[in-house]
Amino acid sequence: MKKFLITAFFVILSCVNCYGANPDQDIFIIYTNDVHCSVNENIGYAGLQSFKKQIQKLSPYVALVDAGDWSQGEIIGAISQGRYIVEIMNALNYDVAVPGNHEFDYGWSQFLNFSEKLKCGFISCNLKDLTTDELVFKPYKIFNYGNIKIAFVGICTPESLLKSTPSTFMNREGKYIYDFCGDDTGNKLCASIQKAVDDAKKDGADFVIAVCHLGEKEKVIEVWSAPFIAAHTKGIDAFIDGHSREEVQAMKIKNADGKETIITQTGARLNNIGLMKITTDGEIKTELIDHVDERDEEITALIENIKERYQSILDEKLSFADFTLRAVDDQGKWLIRNNETGLCDLITDAILDSTSDTMTGKADIALFNAGGIRANIESGEILYSDVLNVLPFNNTVCIIEASGQTILDELEMGVRLMPNNSGGLLHVAGLTYMVDINIPSPVKIDNKNRLYDISEGRRVFNVVINGKEIDPKRYYKIASTSYTLRSGGDGHLFTDAVLIEPEYSVAADVLAHYIKKFTLVPEIYDRSQERMKVIK
Repeated sequence: MKKFLITAFFVILSCVNCYGANPDQDIFIIYTNDVHCSVNENIGYAGLQSFKKQIQKLSPYVALVDAGDWSQGEIIGAISQGRYIVEIMNALNYDVAVPGNHEFDYGWSQFLNFSEKLKCGFISCNLKDLTTDELVFKPYKIFNYGNIKIAFVGICTPESLLKSTPSTFMNREGKYIYDFCGDDTGNKLCASIQKAVDDAKKDGADFVIAVCHLGEKEKVIEVWSAPFIAAHTKGIDAFIDGHSREEVQAMKIKNADGKETIITQTGARLNNIGLMKITTDGEIKTELIDHVDERDEEITALIENIKERYQSILDEKLSFADFTLRAVDDQGKWLIRNNETGLCDLITDAILDSTSDTMTGKADIALFNAGGIRANIESGEILYSDVLNVLPFNNTVCIIEASGQTILDELEMGVRLMPNNSGGLLHVAGLTYMVDINIPSPVKIDNKNRLYDISEGRRVFNVVINGKEIDPKRYYKIASTSYTLRSGGDGHLFTDAVLIEPEYSVAADVLAHYIKKFTLVPEIYDRSQERMKVIK
């Protein structure tokens, strides 16, 4: 371990508390964000626990907090819908947790189960139940460290409405009944945060630390970002952030009073552990720790025990491939978010094939959103675990009927960001189409990223379904996940859709069943079948 951990020396001096008394001993706040089920990867949870125990030797005042996105991203999360990660976090005795957008991926019921089973629960000052106009959780927690009170204020990203399953936040009529105070100006979000900070001060907080899932620079909406919030609020001493997966040791921002506050973030997947120190002089210092020598034996044993519970399922042999089925290239760059690959064709073929066994019979076409495909299937033996890596979300497959015009509109929505990456790009089976990316996208979206209009000059043309030109007035049977067809995922609405086959299987199981039909995966999936032809 680095020497400065033994001597408790920090590189960055961040700011000095101007609001209250100073602690009688140093206070340490250990923080994580965007772990994404990386229980053993990099430092790992066992390394985190070892690190925590070493810091506890320096001071009796130690807190462990998480800034969101821990329940999804690896098999251990997908196979348990996040329950195993809750078990591990409870063993580490987290003090504070704020929901990331991916904590909502398994639906509202499982999200509430997280809040109940997680010993520390959730806090959030901006997740609101619109039916009662009340917050879903307490906005902050206050901890006493000697004569000092520290308030942790929780902040969720309003992007959760866009970057999880939209139907999670809706009633059966498709109306939003939960909100994150995210308007176009950022004023509503700032107001909810400021109220929580002011209330915490009234409750006697000497320091206020925002634990937030907002992001700094990378692909986040500016008025919902941590720097914007920091500049437009007052009374927050530091921001422990997540969401954008950036390594930020200490970003200094002037707040609404002109006083300096800091923002810090660890990156992702426990590449680093964050360590914040509040000194006896009232200074706040931060450091990112990129290495821990030891791993806690009890946490290591717990993780091994959990893996043993599901390993036999993961080890099921499905088939064999002589080539790699690709979602990313050798450098880890997404291929499927602006191109078609053989893996995309395999997945959509699997979904289309699965409809033959339904009560309504085989669908005309199958669709699958690029953002739902998360990894390659490497050449060699294919196991069930490989399929779960590719399709880690518990998205279920259903069949709808919708007009040809709706299909045209949703294809247009899918290609609106090309040649840039888009998780909403629709891969297809039973259908071919062409797209001219030289034409500016005619798609118009609302502030929740949903399609609401398409102007003249479409990019998509020459759409053919099963050998015949698409008829805008005809209704077709479409198979895909409920995320895409019914939940508004990636802004796809399918407004005239009629459900004709409710959810009948999880997408990963559909793919596994299809792959098992082959002793050897056919060579046609070694490449794109050019169902989407791009004119550049």
